[in-house]
Amino acid sequence: MPQPATLQDVADKAGVHRSTVSLALRNNARISREVRDRVQRIARDLDYRTNPLVTALMRSRRTHQAAKHVVLAYVTNHPTRYGWRPPHHDRPDYFPGAAARAAELGYKLEDFWLGEPGMTSARFAQILISRGINGLLIGRLPPGMSQIDLPWEHFSAVALGLTLNRPDLHRVSEDAFASATDAMQRCIARGYKRIGFVMSEPDDSPNMGDRWLGAFARLQFRLAPENRIPHCDYRPPEEFGDHFSRWFDTYRPDVILATHAEPIVGFLARKRPTLPSAVELLLLINDKLQQGFSGIHLDPGILGSLAVDMVVGMLHRGETGLPTDPHHVLVPGRWVEAVRGDGLGVQAPGGSAKRPTSV
Repeated sequence: MPQPATLQDVADKAGVHRSTVSLALRNNARISREVRDRVQRIARDLDYRTNPLVTALMRSRRTHQAAKHVVLAYVTNHPTRYGWRPPHHDRPDYFPGAAARAAELGYKLEDFWLGEPGMTSARFAQILISRGINGLLIGRLPPGMSQIDLPWEHFSAVALGLTLNRPDLHRVSEDAFASATDAMQRCIARGYKRIGFVMSEPDDSPNMGDRWLGAFARLQFRLAPENRIPHCDYRPPEEFGDHFSRWFDTYRPDVILATHAEPIVGFLARKRPTLPSAVELLLLINDKLQQGFSGIHLDPGILGSLAVDMVVGMLHRGETGLPTDPHHVLVPGRWVEAVRGDGLGVQAPGGSAKRPTSV
């Protein structure tokens, strides 16, 4: 395998000193535009890549500031500054786990908002570069957004979750297919015959929903044909109640796998007087354990921590730019068994007489 080009290789081919190459690659005005363009062209031709950690060390020498805490950027792009974290939304918050792991490794994680007034991709990149920040964690994007454009050649970047579709970066996300498979297998083992799947909240990551649905559909073939129930997809709040009600009355599931408890709990509570027996509700996103439901729980801090490990590894290896072979690390959630009923007419595990086995 050929050795990667060095700063000296660029300097030799350009006929200038290494310090001139370093300044030219940073677009320093002390170097003429003609020389900067020539040096940058030669660096591209040689496929020269800067090592972010060396860059941080040299910056610390210039500024006489310790390089102990190299900053990693947690990039967000929600409509508001902190719309990506609770209490502004109820989606997994990867930041605390990522920040804790970064601190353990001697780094500092700072959040950066692409939505700052007047911000452009070029300006955003220049802010990071001027601060010597080369490691990026791309946080969850808001609904309707799936792409971020940055000069990726300057950065070592890892995406969190499945909301970013373009570009295809290294990423860490929940193994939704494995989680839904686990939940379906438990339903089948417990003797449920009519298993329903409900997308009870808007899916801001369609790739996640596709994986849940794929596992559900695959394992339905273990059920008798007459017990295979079509899934109930999401509708806006003003339509969901009637839509879910028609689906429920038509197919009469004895257990429901749902992405979230609301608004299903309220509906089943109102239907309780007409139901012959309690309907068990199991959650594929069981983040609010105090609600008392069984389901799949995944600590988002685990994903944040793994993403930091990946970014730091890339920094140490000097890997920047878009990966030729993106690595997707999938983490399955773990099953959490409820210990009490929810009190709303929904049967939580522990009291169902229809289950011949327990897991």
